Amino acid sequence: MSDARPPLDRFLYAGAAALLAVCLALATVAFAPSWTDDTVSLTGGGATDEVTLTVARPRVGATDVGIRVTPRPGRRDARPATVTLQAVLPTTGHATPAATPRPRGRGAYSTAVHLMMPGRWVFHVSVDHGTRTDRFDFPLVITG
Repeated sequence: MSDARPPLDRFLYAGAAALLAVCLALATVAFAPSWTDDTVSLTGGGATDEVTLTVARPRVGATDVGIRVTPRPGRRDARPATVTLQAVLPTTGHATPAATPRPRGRGAYSTAVHLMMPGRWVFHVSVDHGTRTDRFDFPLVITG
């Protein structure tokens, strides 16, 4: 059997079908649970330490944050570092109060922060060793 429609009509129907498929795919992605509901870990480092920031649920509201400070090979400090965390949303000027995470073992710290709106937040982690302070910035998109 042959299609009796003119070629232009067939082309328009095919285009409409393709557009519908793309719209359905975008709607599925938009309404599906966001990948950011999962834990996100970011790692940065300097000459003396490697710092890993782990955000348990990067969404608006209260979320747990873990920080791991790992000394670089050859560095020896007699005392543990003092860690400070602050989350800032530069586009609006929002910021969480600076928090001192609780030590949870060798080089591990944890705290909770309250993120008041979605956007591209920057988590500032300061590691104070007494004689020097290193600051690490971790950008992270927070969803609604």
